[in-house]
Amino acid sequence: MHRHLVELFELQKVDLAVRDLERKRGDVPSQLQQLQESVAKTQGEINLLVTERESLLKESKTLEGTISAESHKLKKWEQRLADIRNQREYLALSREVEGSKRSNREGEERIGEITARRQAIDAQLEVLQDQLAEGDVDAGAERARVDTAVAGMNEQLDKEKSRRDQLLPQIPKPLLKRYETIRAKRMGIGLALVIDGSCQGCNMKLPPQLYNILQRADTVEQCPSCSRLMVWDRLITKDDAKPDDAKGAEVPA
Repeated sequence: MHRHLVELFELQKVDLAVRDLERKRGDVPSQLQQLQESVAKTQGEINLLVTERESLLKESKTLEGTISAESHKLKKWEQRLADIRNQREYLALSREVEGSKRSNREGEERIGEITARRQAIDAQLEVLQDQLAEGDVDAGAERARVDTAVAGMNEQLDKEKSRRDQLLPQIPKPLLKRYETIRAKRMGIGLALVIDGSCQGCNMKLPPQLYNILQRADTVEQCPSCSRLMVWDRLITKDDAKPDDAKGAEVPA
């Protein structure tokens, strides 16, 4: 049973490496996603300003056409005023003339407002377009970095999974099934080292009798607290039982 516990310990290391690599691979694109969202937001702002600018330009042309038509009528009305002798008709046409002039003044004022707004929009668009260009460059560089990082992690994952496939046939199926069942319920960790009489999975101090049984390594025991399978750290060779390996199994119960 000693040999199988050591093999299971090796499998645990591989499983932890696979778990960590998959988590890191999932986290890698987050910066790229933020950059892409920022680029999309900038593009959306540009689109809104362009639409507003086109609408203002259309309104300005309409006003200019209206003012031109009104100005043409005014010339005719003013010429006619000089020839009118009927006071009532004169007053009526005078009101039309004043109303047309007022309408033209209001139109010209609106054109002035439109021109100022269009100039402001042009300035905003210039800034946003620079931001968009920079964002596209940053997103492109980040996309290349992500692709390289993910490719590297995929390569490592393939190696770890290949190593796992090599280990599986060496472990008895009943023991492997117990390990997998516990691992699924315990944050991916089904085996815990026991150091100085304490389970490193939950930090529980084991009863002396159970600790003695573990040292003999004749049976596979589970922690009374966290239910993980346990292996005495001194059963693992010095090369295998590195501090990092032990720490890797230290998780909350």
